[in-house]
Parts: sequence; structure tokens; C-alpha cells
Amino acid sequence: MAAGASPAEVKSGVADSLLPLPEATPTGRRLGRGSVALLVGLQLLLVASVVAGLYFSGQHLRGVVLDHTRSHAQVQAHNLEDSMTQSFNLLDMHLRALVAEHPEIQYAEQGVAPRDLEKALTALQNKLPYVRSLSVLERSGRVLASTQAANIGQQPALEPLLPHVAPHTPGVLRFGVPWRGRDFADGSPWPSTPGPEASSHARDAGFFPVTLVLPEAPQWTIVAAINSDYFINQALNHEAMPALRHQLYTDQGTLLLSTAEDDLPGTVLDGARLAAVLERQVGVAQWPGPRGDAWLVAFRPSRNYPWFVQSQASSTQVLQPWRRDMRQLALLAGLTLVLVLLTTGALTWRVRRSLQREEQRLEETRLAASVFAHSSDFIVITDRQGRIVTVNPAFERGTGFSAAEATGCLPGHLSPSHPVPAHLDAMWAAMATEGAWQGEVIDWRKDGTPLTGWLTVNAIRDSAGRVVNYVGVLHDLSRLRADEATIRKLSLAVEQSPTSIVITSTAPAIEYANPHFFHTTGYTPAEVLGANPRVLQSGQTSQATYEAMWAELVAGRVWQGEFVNRRKSGELYIENATIAPLVDDQGRITHYLGIKQDITAAKEAEKALRLAASVVANTHEGVMVCDAAQRIIEVNPAFTRITGYTATEVLGRKPSLLSSGRRSREQYPAMWQALNQHGHWQGEFWNRHKNGSLYAAASAVNALRDAAGQVTHYVSVFSDITERKHQQEQLERLAHFDPLTGLPNRALLADRLQQGLARAQRARQGLAVCFMDLDGFKAVNDAHGHDAGDDLLAEVARRLQGSIRAGDTAARLGGDEFVLLLGGLHHPRECEDTARRVLHAVALPIEVEGHTVHVSASMGISVFQRDGCEAEQLLRQADQAMYQAKQRGRNRYVLYAPGMADADPGSA
Repeated sequence: MAAGASPAEVKSGVADSLLPLPEATPTGRRLGRGSVALLVGLQLLLVASVVAGLYFSGQHLRGVVLDHTRSHAQVQAHNLEDSMTQSFNLLDMHLRALVAEHPEIQYAEQGVAPRDLEKALTALQNKLPYVRSLSVLERSGRVLASTQAANIGQQPALEPLLPHVAPHTPGVLRFGVPWRGRDFADGSPWPSTPGPEASSHARDAGFFPVTLVLPEAPQWTIVAAINSDYFINQALNHEAMPALRHQLYTDQGTLLLSTAEDDLPGTVLDGARLAAVLERQVGVAQWPGPRGDAWLVAFRPSRNYPWFVQSQASSTQVLQPWRRDMRQLALLAGLTLVLVLLTTGALTWRVRRSLQREEQRLEETRLAASVFAHSSDFIVITDRQGRIVTVNPAFERGTGFSAAEATGCLPGHLSPSHPVPAHLDAMWAAMATEGAWQGEVIDWRKDGTPLTGWLTVNAIRDSAGRVVNYVGVLHDLSRLRADEATIRKLSLAVEQSPTSIVITSTAPAIEYANPHFFHTTGYTPAEVLGANPRVLQSGQTSQATYEAMWAELVAGRVWQGEFVNRRKSGELYIENATIAPLVDDQGRITHYLGIKQDITAAKEAEKALRLAASVVANTHEGVMVCDAAQRIIEVNPAFTRITGYTATEVLGRKPSLLSSGRRSREQYPAMWQALNQHGHWQGEFWNRHKNGSLYAAASAVNALRDAAGQVTHYVSVFSDITERKHQQEQLERLAHFDPLTGLPNRALLADRLQQGLARAQRARQGLAVCFMDLDGFKAVNDAHGHDAGDDLLAEVARRLQGSIRAGDTAARLGGDEFVLLLGGLHHPRECEDTARRVLHAVALPIEVEGHTVHVSASMGISVFQRDGCEAEQLLRQADQAMYQAKQRGRNRYVLYAPGMADADPGSA
């Protein structure tokens, strides 16, 4: 409510303004014939009085109109300045908060738009309707990011900027010259001297730039394009006097915006007038206009920024209603003067008395209306049925509902989507019985936020005692209740904090500690409150730590470190402490605040982690850790030694980069099945070294799961077993191959013979077993030595392999005995071609130890043609046939035939 006016005055005055004014009805009185002379004299006097009164009243009303215009201009200038200052305060606050909300801005480099900055600027622009765009400038002045994509890459000419400070001074909101156009991409600064093209932009209010160098990130300058139309419309929407125009000038006299269409932004105020404004700061003046008329001017500077608001009106326009009224009044006076001359002096006296009462009533109404319009409390006036008749501007600003939206509605029913306030029933009940009610209420704003306030309601009655209106005055308590809620939350946060919080005096003595402190130390409040904090000392914290702490605190700085303290039970514990001085308004330290966390368990865990990390780093086995997406996140030095890859080369990649391609199709599914079912798999891989070589790895893989059973990591521990695999392969080769010739030995021959028999039975084909013995080998061995004999055997083995098919087998049984397995025969004679090739190849000259020698071979062939024949039987038959070949002259082959065993019983 306005100062100097009581609630009763506001309610009665405003309510009276809603009631009809009583009409004055003249009463005639016949004059006596004997009083004609006196009546004529009185009539002449009355005429003179009316004329004089009409003149002087007109002059008085003219002065009242001019005074009212000046007063109204001052109020409007104040309101517009206050509104715009608050708007730019809000813009300044939000821009400064950008770095706090997006700390990555202060680390971003020049030329690279900070991450998510455009989203933050767009969100901020949506909060500020008077901002057309928000752009980020690098030091060169180029737009790096903007809420308007067209601005990016532009380099707008912003100078000159006010106030005058050093370039790139952080934290100063600066204002530039006005621009025409929608934004920097399609706009240009208004010229200070209007040219011929200015008329085409006369209705373009344009915009003006406001810049701020971010305090925590001075490499970035935020420039806001301020929508001039927003403030123009705001001024016009709240303007009840059409003749009044509002202008915004910089302290250098440049016009930023004006509600008048014929005022061009960028023009400069007359130097004498600018000097007068800057000298007086706040005031009113009367300046000569361009057409010889007088202009009534009110001006007011911003409290915080380099501009001032000027509200002015032409006296010619302001006095037009007064002139019209005076002409009508003069006409009415001429028409009514005849009637007035017929009235009596008594009627004149009654009329004058009535006019005096009416003037007093009008003055009271004007005062009440002024209070109603300028009160900071929400005022609502309803009719006798409780429907809203009118609301004051504070109600519109505070609730978001316009007067048009509220008129005709019941209080508490403006937001249909929200429940009806609980106080309404009690309020109307009290109004019906007592005519007044007050109490704390909770209602809803238009945007859905709650509105808490203290409501006072009174009934307004007419002279007959009947209720004609209800007046409600609501004092907004939302900020107070929000502050109280914040304090309660802070108190709960401290009381329920999982860290110890201690407040001490400067003595120091403990004045407050939260429950977690007592839980951690084991002490009770009675044992530590008022005591010195050294009661917790264990003697194991170095004196240097305490000296460093006090040096920081006495200097007014925050200290952070660790203490080894002792609980009441005597148990030692380690705590991380952050201690800060608390200062009053004069900057004097009054208390110390300590926030402490028991990190004993964390220290033990850290020690265990260091041990585990040391074990992993120094183990001979390679260790590879993958996340749930199977991407490598950690390896140890042994991993690099085994694979050849450094940690930098593999982090973020999948283990498949080690694959050699030699894994079987079943190995991966089996591994994942084991990991999913049992969480463990163990096996061997052939992997590829970074240099391209293959190596064998014995690997154990474990799946690590969280409390919910979800896999979080995979850990693989592996070792290089390549040498062991090579040794194993060598042993296997020695077990199945003849070391001299490389041919399969007797054991492998038996296995292949069994396999050949099984294939022959399945395919209904023949299998030939050729038993071959060299002729003349002993002579070569005796004549040239065992080395020559070994070379001879090796060469014969090569010729045997070159004479048979890829699917056939050549084996050495020992000495100079060889066996050939020839499969896939459709007729027994098919093997004879191979036998001839073999005998021819063996009989060719052979170079050994520098000598050319000749040997031949005798071969016996046994062909499998029926089921039931055993492998050992086939070998025996081939052996018998071979001896037949030797007896027949050597260097030949003989097919086994039944009866050979009887003919040569000793040949087996």
C-alpha cells in the first residue's frame, strides 16, 4: 500500500468510486414583482460572476491539467526506469551465472564454441522476452555462437559502448548504439544524423546491443540484442495518457528507443538539454517545441546503467481536451445561464454547497485511486455477489492475471486446474457475520506457482448499511515463506548430513556440532560443546599441519587437509577436513566452520588398491580389463610385453584386435556360454603379435558383476605358451613321423591304414597296401658309410612322395622298408601304374656323399576287396608278396595271391 494512506481510506475511497454520483436537481422559486430591480441587479451580478468564474476556473483547470501531466510523466518515467533497470539486472545476473552453470566455458579455447553453450543461451533467451538473441564473441569480435544461426560469423560494429572502460573488462554490462533491423545478421547501426533513407525505417524500432565480458571466462563476450519493441509496448500498455511519449537516451544523448514513431533512434539530444538532464539527474522541465509550443518533460536516470528515461508531452496536445471541455463548458454556460438567472439565491447557495461536497468527494476518489494504482499489495474489489469488479496493477504483476481475465470471476477460481483454496469457506462465513476477515492464505498464480500471502477482507456498505462491495488486500509472503523453507532445508541438510559439521568460536570453542559428528567421535554434546577442538587430537598429526591451518584461517582463507584424531573410545581415525572462516558484514572473523569426513576406511581401501595395482603391474601374466561393452579399459606391463601393443594403442578398442583368425567356430560361443552361465572360462588362443607373428596364449576370463547381477567388467589373465606349444608339437611329430625321412612311422601308418579301410568299406572301393624293400641298400651303406645310407633313404622317401597321389600315404617301417597306402581303387590293377612309377623312380641314379649309386626296390602289393580283412592281415600279405618279388629277381612288384603263404611259409 502507498505510504500515508490507511487501509480504510483505500477501501472506502475505491469503493465510493464504484458507486453512482448523486444528481443535482435545481428547484425554481418565483420572484416577487417588487424585487425586479433587485433581481435584475442580482442577475447582472450573477452573469458577471459566472463569466469571471468560467474564466478563472478554466485557467485553474488548465494549471491542474499541466500539473497532472508533469506528475504523471514523473511517475511513468520512474516506473519505466525501474522496470528497465530490473530487466537489465536480471539479464546481468543470468549472464554471470552462465559460467557457474556451465563451468566448461571458462576452459574453452578461443575459436572453439564451448560445449552446450548454444543450448544454455537458448534456454536463457526463452526466460528473457526482451532479448532477441544472445551471441558469443571471441576477442576478435567475431560471433562464434548465437541463438540466431544467421549471426554466426558476423563481426558487428558495437563501439562506442557505455560505460567507458578498458576493452575486455570483465563483469561490466555495457550498452551500444541502436541498430535497425531484426538482428546483427540483417541490421546496421542507426546514423546519428538522419538521411533520406531514414524515412523507410521510421517504423523500425530495431534493437540495441548490450555486452558483458564473463568474469570467470574473460575470453568470451556475451552480446544481447535487446528488443526495443518490447519496452515500447510495455510503456504503451501501461500508459493512460496518449499524448505522453517515452524515450530512452544514453548518457551521451543518443536516442535508443522511443514510443513516438517520428523519433528516429540514433539521433542525439540537444547539448544544452543533455547537460541539464545530467546535472539535475531527476526532475521536470519545460522546453520549447519545434512548432513554437511548450513541451512538458520529466527525466530520470538509471540507478545502475549509463542511460536515462525521458517522458514528455506537447502542451498543445495535453490541453486539447481542456480546450474542448472549455468550449463545451462555455456553450453550456450560455445555455444554462438563462435558467441560472431564474433561480434563487438559496438554490445558488445549495448548488455551491453541493459542488463543494462533490469536489471533496472527487479529491478523495482521486487519492484512493492513486493509492489503488501504486500500492505494492494486491487489491481486489468485488461486487456484493463476490465477483471481481477490478484489480490493481500490483495484482496483475504478481499473479499474472490481467484485469480483463480477473473481472467477473470469483476469487480463488481464477485457475480451474488447481483446487479451490481452503480458506474461502471460513472467509465467507466470517464476512456474513462480522463483515471482515484476515488470515494467511495459499492461492495459485497464472503460471501454476503457489502464492502465499496475508489476506485482509472488508465489506463496504452504503448509507443504508447494505453491502455493496468487498475489498481484499493481499500482502505477498511468498518470498518470506520461501526463505523460511530454505532455512529449514539448510537446517535439515546440516542435521542429516553424512559428514561431520562443526562451528567454533574464534577462541576456539565448539559451539555447534551435528549428529554425525557425535556418531563419528563417540562423544555426547555435553562433553564437547564449549570445549576446545583439541579434545580430538591424537598427537599423531604433525605440528606443521596445525601451523599451516592457522596461517590460512587467520588470513581469511579456506584450509583443507587431513587429521589423525582419536575417538572417545581411544580408537584412531583419519578424517579429511575443510575449515573456513565465517565473517560478518565488516569482514571480521566471527566463527570457524569445519566440514569433516571420516576417511579411515577409504585409506585402508586405498592401501589395498595400491597393493592390488602393484601385484597386477608386476605379475608375469598379461592382464586385460574390459568394460561391459567389451572395450579395453586397462592393461598391465606384461600385456605389452606379450602382445607388443602399448596401453595407448589398445585402450577403447576390443580384444578382437589381437585375433589371429585361427580360432574355431565353436570356441567363441563356448566361451560366452561359460561366462554367462558360470562367470568363468579357461582355454587357449592363438593370437597375433603387433609385429605379425603368432603366439599361443593360455587365458582365464572372469566376468565381474554388480549387486544387481549385471556384468560390469571382464578380466582376462593370460600367459604366452608359444614355446610350450612348439615343444608339444615337436613331441607329437617325433611320436608319429620318422625323424630321418619325415615320413609317417609305423604308429601313424597303422592309424591311417585303419582309416583307409573304414573309407574303403563305406565307399565300396579298393585299398592297396604296397610293402617295399630296397635292393642293394646294404652295399651302399657298407661302401660309403651310414651317412651316405641315410642320405639315400631320405632321397628315396622324396621320390616316393613325388610318385604317389596327394591322398595316398608313403611310410617308413624301419631300415630300408617302406609301405605305400593307395586308396580309392575301383579295380585291383589300378595300383600297378603307381607301382611301376615308384620302381622307376627308385631305380634312377642317386648322388650321395659325392658318389653316384644305384639301388632298386622289390614291392609286394595286397589289395583290400572284401569286408572282414584286417589291417594287420593286409600288411602280412603285402610282406609275403614282397618276398616273392625278391625271389623272382628283384626290381619288380608282385600282387598278393592266395597260396603265397603256403609257397613261402618263412616269408612272413
